[in-house]
Amino acid sequence: MVHTRIVILMISIFWHSALLAQDHVNKEVLGLKEAFKLAKQNYPSIKIKVAQKEATSYELKALQNNFLPNFIVQGQILDATSNQVRGTFFPNEGTAIPVAGGIKVNGYTDNAVWTSFATGLINWKFFSFGKYRASVDAAKAGMSVAEADYQNELFQHEIKVGDAYLLGLIMNDMLKSQRANMTRVKSLKDVTISYAQSGLKPGVDSSLVNAEYSKATLQFLEVQRLAREQVVYLKELLGLFGDVNFDLDTAVFLKQVPGQIDISRSFTNNPSLTYFKSIVALNRAKIGSIRKSELPSVSFLAAGWGRGSGITDRLNNNGDFIYSNSLSSGVPFRAYNYMVGISTIWNITTLFKTGNEARAQRSVTRMAEERYNEESLIVESELERARLRYQAALEVARQAPIQLTAAQDAYAQAKARYDAGLNTILELTQTYAILNRAEVDSSLARGNVWRAILQYAAASGDFELFTNNLN
Repeated sequence: MVHTRIVILMISIFWHSALLAQDHVNKEVLGLKEAFKLAKQNYPSIKIKVAQKEATSYELKALQNNFLPNFIVQGQILDATSNQVRGTFFPNEGTAIPVAGGIKVNGYTDNAVWTSFATGLINWKFFSFGKYRASVDAAKAGMSVAEADYQNELFQHEIKVGDAYLLGLIMNDMLKSQRANMTRVKSLKDVTISYAQSGLKPGVDSSLVNAEYSKATLQFLEVQRLAREQVVYLKELLGLFGDVNFDLDTAVFLKQVPGQIDISRSFTNNPSLTYFKSIVALNRAKIGSIRKSELPSVSFLAAGWGRGSGITDRLNNNGDFIYSNSLSSGVPFRAYNYMVGISTIWNITTLFKTGNEARAQRSVTRMAEERYNEESLIVESELERARLRYQAALEVARQAPIQLTAAQDAYAQAKARYDAGLNTILELTQTYAILNRAEVDSSLARGNVWRAILQYAAASGDFELFTNNLN
């Protein structure tokens, strides 16, 4: 059963290695800076924020156009009766049909005539006591929120991409360590089985080394799975679809330790804080806009119009107006008028409504301020934790090579003693585990220094702290 399991594991390793070799032929190396560009271009959430920015910019332009005068032209030709009675009526917000003509001495009739009407009207609210400016300021604040939201989304996503990229590199390096460990155990297995078959070593040694080789193989396969899953996650963050293959760039991250960084920075420039601060500014601008909406507006009015009618101004022998049902009689204009002046409208009762709206908006503003304060506490705490992680990662990176050298020496000594028959297979396999752990720790130590810098850059809001080390 043990030999069957080993054969299956060997076939699996050969198959995975063949796939990796085949993929490597078609892959291109993807640098981290190129990964940032791909994510910025492709990831849906970033595209959403770009669209939101564009929407707010057009909303601002539309609001700025409100200062332009309204220029309305109208023309109509109607066939209608002209009955009317004395008295008044309420237009019901424009739904009532206006009067059709004067009072006739001969009463009512169902005779209809053609009428025409055309007008041009200019209505310009040239003075609004600051209402227009307040609404524009609120729209500009909204555009600033959209910009800050975009910058924060881009920043946070770049942090995710960078961390996923670094984890992918760490997994690949750990995969190399597990492959090297499996190769070492394979060599020991071959030698031990030969010794056991020749009677130079006890048979139990071959069983133990077979178990150790199976363990090394399982570790290799598990790390291989994690490495591939990390690549899949990175592809998701880059917004890539389909069968896209690439290798990660190991030239910078795994061959050098990044330089020292300044860890005395503040967190005031963190994009998330900028975003929440812009929300506070927007809500304050809305308060000003609401208070200004209480005030009246002063409009300049100018209009000219002409009218035609099939009812003439002349009377017949009975003293009634003369009716003409032909279109040519009703369409030509017969009367012209113009109007020019200034108008002001002030709805006094809006003072009660806007007062409550302003109080509600102040409460919303206080909510935004406290949300900003909460985020400040979170970011400040994260910055302090990032300092501690960076300092600890540097110390681990200094100790990891010492551990690796000692483990390599212990392995070499134990193997020499085992070959000489001075210790048992159990003692030798212990050094295998220690060496494997030291190699894994070395991979993690280098990668975690980079991750600590990235986390500090995320908390301080200065992404250049990380990217400056990529050169």
